[in-house]
Amino acid sequence: MGRSNVESEAIGNASVASQSLNNRISLLGGAGGGLSSGIVIGLAALALATPVVLRSNSVKAPTLRAALEMMLTLFALAAAWLLRAQFTSSRRLRDLQLLAAALVLGLINLAVGALPAALNLHGGAYFGGGQLWGTLFTAAMFAAAAFMPAEWLVAPRRHPVAIIVGLSLAGLGVAGVGGLTAGMHGAADGLAITSARPLLVALVVAGTALLLYAAAGFGQRQRAEDDHVAGLLAIAMILLAAGSFAGLLGGELAPGRLGASEAVLTLAFTLILAAAVVRERQVHVRISRATALAERRRVARDLHDGIAQDLAFIAAHGPRFADELGDDHPVVVAARRALALSRSTISELSDPDGATVQESLQAVAQELGERFGVSIAVNAKLDRDLSAHEREHVTRITREAIANAARHGGARNVMVSLRQLGAGVSLRVVDDGCGIAGSGLAPAPEGFGLRSMRERAAAVGGQLNVRQPRQGGTELEVVLP
Repeated sequence: MGRSNVESEAIGNASVASQSLNNRISLLGGAGGGLSSGIVIGLAALALATPVVLRSNSVKAPTLRAALEMMLTLFALAAAWLLRAQFTSSRRLRDLQLLAAALVLGLINLAVGALPAALNLHGGAYFGGGQLWGTLFTAAMFAAAAFMPAEWLVAPRRHPVAIIVGLSLAGLGVAGVGGLTAGMHGAADGLAITSARPLLVALVVAGTALLLYAAAGFGQRQRAEDDHVAGLLAIAMILLAAGSFAGLLGGELAPGRLGASEAVLTLAFTLILAAAVVRERQVHVRISRATALAERRRVARDLHDGIAQDLAFIAAHGPRFADELGDDHPVVVAARRALALSRSTISELSDPDGATVQESLQAVAQELGERFGVSIAVNAKLDRDLSAHEREHVTRITREAIANAARHGGARNVMVSLRQLGAGVSLRVVDDGCGIAGSGLAPAPEGFGLRSMRERAAAVGGQLNVRQPRQGGTELEVVLP
């Protein structure tokens, strides 16, 4: 059991570190633990007013500006890299959208901010205009991530890498074409945006509005889901909006200068990176708990299949031993105690106190993912946790569905989702394997595994449905009352 002790200690350390970060973040949301509308409006007003008050306090420092732009780019790219863990774990579309938004933010800042500053390029009109169009595109992506429903998932057969690459190229294309448009509309190098054509003013206003809209969405998510990371992102969106709004002030297209807008943007990028770090640690804690729970269940199975069977055999001959040796004989008493203790230990290892249904499903995904070499994403969100009886059947059904997908369907990706469905609960297991259909349109004969899942679903008053989507694979759904 030394390995389990080490895992428990690692989980405890990770949990303490994550809780410490979450406690610090919760202070940003006030005593109520959420960003109220008044706090959001106050922060927005303060952030937007800061560049106005400090607009004349700017200095010309090309080298420092280049270093700062490169640092902001690295912050955004690092945030995107860390956010991939959350999407891999959940397969939620909004997590993919947030990852892509952070990546596009970094790439656009690299293309129209860091590289021009490092190369001492003085095309203020082109790069400044490209920054405005890129900000508008990125703001739209953040707004979409903020308001996208949590129930929208990326199907196993979809290629998230292709989606991210497509959005990144689209963002860079918008910034590039936008830079040319800004040049054609008369924005001279080093002039304020307000001295250019009204189109640029409209871009700044639209980008600022979208970022504030995204901030409202993340703030609403924090209140609804008690998600402190969303609160961090809400504040970051407000600061990004302030940086965008600074473009309406004089001299913002001038290269090589540092002012209030750069300070505000630095804080915004820092908060985005902090949010990604916290989210990655939360995922790490969930995976660690799932790994430990899977290990506990493996030990329980080994005990059940090994020493517990021998003890049960000894206990089965207990009456004969009792007749020959007496009920109080140490051998008889020891056999009964050992059997009772082994059963109690197996029960505790298999279903530890405090394990939620999401942790149980994560443990199954961790175990079967390593055994079959498949990628398994678990996304569970319920208003209440299931009872121990329901949790056991849901976990067994999920285990059987994943094993069937890997063994018989040749699946490489499996997605498990557990959602509230009115007053009931819906469990869906979707894979990208070869499906369950036999020749033609006739379904393949129902095997023992599928019958077992139907019986388990019926045992908790549910119904199991299996279908093959048109794009392939298998979709299994269990609806519990």
